[in-house]
Amino acid sequence: MIGAIVRQLIGLFVDDGFLAVAILAAVAIASALALTAAAPPWVAGLILTLALPAALAASVAISARRSRSSTRERSVSPRP
Repeated sequence: MIGAIVRQLIGLFVDDGFLAVAILAAVAIASALALTAAAPPWVAGLILTLALPAALAASVAISARRSRSSTRERSVSPRP
C-alpha cells in the first residue's frame, strides 16, 4: 500500500521515467565536468546542448513505438 502511494507521488512529477533519468544523467555529467574543471566550461554547455534534445527525441521515438505496437495488438486481437 505504501509502495503504491509512493509510485503515485512520483508519477505526479515524473511522467516518463526514461526522459527523467536521461536528463538527470546529462546534467550530472555536465556539472561534474564543470565543477571538477576536468574540461573547459563550454564543454559542459555543449553536452547539455546535445544530450537534452537527443534524450527528448529518444523518448518520443520510444513512446511512438509503444503506441504503434499497442495499436497493432488491439487491431489484431479478436473481438468477442
